[in-house]
Amino acid sequence: MRSLRAFIIGLLSFFPATILGYLLWLGMGGSEDNYSFAVWFPCNVVPFAGMILGCVWAWKTGEEYGVDYQG
Repeated sequence: MRSLRAFIIGLLSFFPATILGYLLWLGMGGSEDNYSFAVWFPCNVVPFAGMILGCVWAWKTGEEYGVDYQG
């Protein structure tokens, strides 16, 4: 359950990270050159980094969903 919870929260964190990336893209000038740092960083790196951070956060806070094997 802990892994599934972390995976689902990681996927769901894609949407707020995408909005954050969009706002960052607008703040960086809204360039439309696909090879520009002002495009690939906020549009690609920010959403996927948000997913990874969401997954890590969910894993660390999901200890109560972990299975404790004592055998």
